[in-house]
Amino acid sequence: MSQFEILPIVEKYYPIKIFVKSLVWIFCKVARFIGLIHRADGTKVVILSLNKIGDSIFTIQAIKKIIEFHKHKPISLICFPETKSIFQMTFPSVDILTIPHKSFWKKRIANSEAKKILRATKPEIIYDLTGAITSATLIAFSSAKKIIGMNLEYFKPLYNYFALIRTKPHLIDSYLDVVRKVISVEDDYNYEFPFIVSETNKILIHPHAGWKAKEWGIEKYLELGRRLSSRYEVEFITEAGSLSERIKKDIQENFNLIEAKSVEALMENIKKCALLIGNDSGPIYIANMLGKPTFTIYGPTNPEYSKPFGKHHTQIHQKVGCSPINTQYCFTDAGRKCPDYICMRNLTVDVVYNKVIDFLDKEKIQKHII
Repeated sequence: MSQFEILPIVEKYYPIKIFVKSLVWIFCKVARFIGLIHRADGTKVVILSLNKIGDSIFTIQAIKKIIEFHKHKPISLICFPETKSIFQMTFPSVDILTIPHKSFWKKRIANSEAKKILRATKPEIIYDLTGAITSATLIAFSSAKKIIGMNLEYFKPLYNYFALIRTKPHLIDSYLDVVRKVISVEDDYNYEFPFIVSETNKILIHPHAGWKAKEWGIEKYLELGRRLSSRYEVEFITEAGSLSERIKKDIQENFNLIEAKSVEALMENIKKCALLIGNDSGPIYIANMLGKPTFTIYGPTNPEYSKPFGKHHTQIHQKVGCSPINTQYCFTDAGRKCPDYICMRNLTVDVVYNKVIDFLDKEKIQKHII
């Protein structure tokens, strides 16, 4: 969950936790009381999805249910600038507003400018699909009649309907838990995005992730690309400025390298591929949203929490003794504190290549004509 880490020292020592929790609860109760005293006659439904790319895509199913339920009300969605295009494409009839990261002190605490943006929407109902201190400080003192959302227990008094952040998969269900507080969600709800048949055999490789421990490694991806290129068209895609000159040269000696300067550019290039190969990162979930097959390499994160649904997606996960089983992350904070990234290091190119080839055959993606 984006921005999930909070108050680690407080959580470690129970007496401190109780003391801080009591202070935060009192603050939240006072803030909610003051907000309701100054309540304006708002009519709008406002959805907060202040998440990174992957988590933003995980909120889409919940947002669909909210829009369907409130189809006769005006709806606004507030997100970060980098995810605006994702929501604009998915929900063209919804008013999409953005709050820049700089409007949160230390990337966490909403400042007056952020609160002003929310206040200007004149919300009657707020759905918080963020579940972090960012959204908690944003909705504090809000005059909305109802606030429905997920968060840490510290912030429960801010909400009329509250969902504690779940610890079981899937992350999509974390956001649907919010919706389930007030809207019926079918037990057999379909989490899949529509599949789009590709007219190309281009394989796109995105080698990066949110942090190093989740990355399989550039050298391994280069070798995988070389092997695949004898049968398929292979290209690499990265965010502009993310590669060293040496690595860039290594890639360009063998492949076309696309350096996307925006999320919009990333999406446009993913639309043109037959398969995206990458780590547990935002581009994989963009490809899923766009109806493209994906092959995901997981390491210190548990695929059960985030893997794309449907037969057109597969993944590989090299399990080691410290791999997460009943948790989203391994005990080294998803590898951030891991000394050697053993799960990714032990995963060989041979193993990945063989599984990718099997998947390509199953997907009937055509090879080069030799």
